Amino acid sequence: MSTNNFTPITPAQLYNGLIDNPGKEIKARSALVRENKVSENNYMNMFANMVLIYGKRDAKDYARILGVNVKHFDGAIRCMSGMTAHHWINKYLCLVACDLIEHTDFTFKTIGKILGFSQSSFSQFFRSQQKMQPWEYRNLKRYGRARGFFYD
Repeated sequence: MSTNNFTPITPAQLYNGLIDNPGKEIKARSALVRENKVSENNYMNMFANMVLIYGKRDAKDYARILGVNVKHFDGAIRCMSGMTAHHWINKYLCLVACDLIEHTDFTFKTIGKILGFSQSSFSQFFRSQQKMQPWEYRNLKRYGRARGFFYD
């Protein structure tokens, strides 16, 4: 039995980052971030574009949008990326969140809305992914150190 040697398609390979000058009046996710890079795999490209458009949703919602069985969908994503669809979605949204926190002055509540989170769940999500609070991450990226909350 032979094994295929291929490079897993990770979220970092498909996420292109923020546009050069996002402005303050942007309302739609698609206007805020660039389109995904092409991975030469139409299925992963469609999935990444859906995550970019719809944000935080369950893997079965994405499977329903694509019109496939949830088990087949998760198996295909696992085969192409080496991680489950849920894990891939979380990694992708974490990349977008880090980019928004670092390069914009949006409040964390606004960033959570952009990514499809409820008001309180964005901070919990970010802390679970990055092991720090969103404000700590912003301070670290802007000032080069984790500043205290009440002092400079």
